[in-house]
Amino acid sequence: MFEAFSTSLTGLNAFKEQLSTISNNVSNAETTAYKSEGLSFSEILSGSMSETSTGGGVSVQSITTDWTQGSLTTTGSATDLAITGSGLFAVSSESGVTYYTRDGSFNYDSDLNLVTSDGYAVQGYTIDDDGDLGSIGDISLSSVQSIAASATTEISTTLNLNSDTDTSETYSTTVSVYDSLGNEIPITLTFTKSDTNEWDWSAGISSSYGTVTGSGALTFDSSGALEAGTSPTITLNLTNGATASQAITWSLYNSGGDTNNTLTQYASASSTSSTSQDGHATGTLESTSIDNNGVITGSYSNGEKKELFRIALAGFTNCDGLRKTGDNLYSETAASGSATISAAGSDQAGYLTSGSLELSNVDMAAEMSSAIIAQRAYESCAKMITVENEILQVTVNMLK
Repeated sequence: MFEAFSTSLTGLNAFKEQLSTISNNVSNAETTAYKSEGLSFSEILSGSMSETSTGGGVSVQSITTDWTQGSLTTTGSATDLAITGSGLFAVSSESGVTYYTRDGSFNYDSDLNLVTSDGYAVQGYTIDDDGDLGSIGDISLSSVQSIAASATTEISTTLNLNSDTDTSETYSTTVSVYDSLGNEIPITLTFTKSDTNEWDWSAGISSSYGTVTGSGALTFDSSGALEAGTSPTITLNLTNGATASQAITWSLYNSGGDTNNTLTQYASASSTSSTSQDGHATGTLESTSIDNNGVITGSYSNGEKKELFRIALAGFTNCDGLRKTGDNLYSETAASGSATISAAGSDQAGYLTSGSLELSNVDMAAEMSSAIIAQRAYESCAKMITVENEILQVTVNMLK
């Protein structure tokens, strides 16, 4: 008789825990990247394991997490990140303990570290000048606040020299380059018509910078195209404190000696369409952006853009084995296995969407339906205890 009370009591305890889990899901319906939980039950057998064993009630077998992707919402903040696909952000506490989260509510702190809303440092790879990934660690903009000057090594011009120009007439254009200190130096290229389809050229700079060596001849064919040759070199002999001798290639030809078609002689006014060069002045960081592969690119005051970091994502053999630690964080356990770290957008890692956050995946309709069923089941178990109590009372009265 008393076994019936115990059996019904297991039901009360199990459905009470289910209602508690449902309540927690509903409470976190607006929690960023929250993953809903569900219970599974198992039967309890009473007595020995024999053919006459009877059911002894129910117990909670496990609580599992639904890792289904949540919808994305736009926030407008470039440092807010949402993961589409698998993976979790790896974040580090001040003591160096690594946690994991799907919540991408990030910002830069006073030390310019990319952190969570609770101050955990987001982990990522450094990117070197060749675009290769370096070591993994905290993402800090403090070390990339400025970009050093880069001396120009190559220039390119797209211009036309008028074929109707009289002999000895000239046309000039200017290309600005940079020395090793980041000083902008205008180079004046002067073209002088020397003969039919032939021009002489020479380079010049202001004497305040030093002198320049660079001159030669250009020959065009009957269609106005520059004949094959070798790209000339312009050498700056500087006296302004920068590297004294700076060689600059004027790119007129491909590696095979064929013209790049950047210099023509047509029967139209001499004009310069564009100029370019590969150097730049010093610059300070003005803004950053994050692409779908988690690459953080810095935009500098000198117009340069540079890839700085790439955000890391963690994968696990068994995400259900992760332990919740609060604040939308998880920690790894023996059941989850060790984290496999890779760059966002690579291997099995998901992609990122900047300016968005992942919403909770709680299905309110499903949760409320489950709550009603659990409530009815709880009431039924309670009713069974009442019935069992009445039967026990009848039995006691018969013994009086």
